[in-house]
Amino acid sequence: MGEPIISLSEEQGELNISGISMMENTLEYYRDIKDKVDVFIEQDELPLTVVFELTYFNSSTAKQFIQLLSKLEEAEKRHKVIWKYPSDHSVMHDRGRELEVLVDVPFEYIAV
Repeated sequence: MGEPIISLSEEQGELNISGISMMENTLEYYRDIKDKVDVFIEQDELPLTVVFELTYFNSSTAKQFIQLLSKLEEAEKRHKVIWKYPSDHSVMHDRGRELEVLVDVPFEYIAV
């Protein structure tokens, strides 16, 4: 319960994470996608765009997001984040800002 939908399109250089992320074992849940991002960054010429479209995530998920985004910050390509948030949900906008200040990756905000 509370697992997000995650999809990686290597052809488009896009990782999408959407829904709700509030599971107990986030380390295990996000391990596979973090490993795939490592491989993508090493082997692909495309920059990676990470698109978040969440309505809620817990603090243990936030830690996994920081680890994931830190991988982009260490790479030499122009990776970026698109943070989509409900237009009537300022808290989710603020949660994106909180992540942005912790990593050196450009964020774009889109109210949906």
